Amino acid sequence: MCVLARPMTDIPILADNLSAKVKQLCYQGYQRYDAGDYQQALRAFYQAWLLLPKPQTQWREAGWALTAIGDTYFRTRQYSQSCEALRSALVCPVADQSPFVHLRLGQGLYELGEESEALQHLRLAKKLGGPDVFAREHVKYRMLVDDQPAQASDADSQQPLF
Repeated sequence: MCVLARPMTDIPILADNLSAKVKQLCYQGYQRYDAGDYQQALRAFYQAWLLLPKPQTQWREAGWALTAIGDTYFRTRQYSQSCEALRSALVCPVADQSPFVHLRLGQGLYELGEESEALQHLRLAKKLGGPDVFAREHVKYRMLVDDQPAQASDADSQQPLF
């Protein structure tokens, strides 16, 4: 898997008042999330998403909203929707460098039975966030990464001919 970060100078900046509204809706969504009211949390996160000018994925704030949507779907065991939102988040500026996005996407993929791709994202989450990224998660995800040796590259696996 190749992850390319965009240069910080290429990221468009959302107007302050619009950015503040998106942040406020995400904050409200996380309050509902923390209270266990996932439907209202999703509503707030989608409202934040819909405020963003098109194409939405050009804005850093889109990554926040999509990550929150994906996290909420994961929490409600709607893994396909979770993965869809988190894959979209990875297209947004700097979200591809978020250990949390890769963690949640890896977890969702694992739950869908897509272990190979799940392992790639879980490894990347660990690489970006260290082993503590798994601290508050079910142990099965950390064990998956710890129990599976990293694949050797083709260059590493070639044996000398003599």
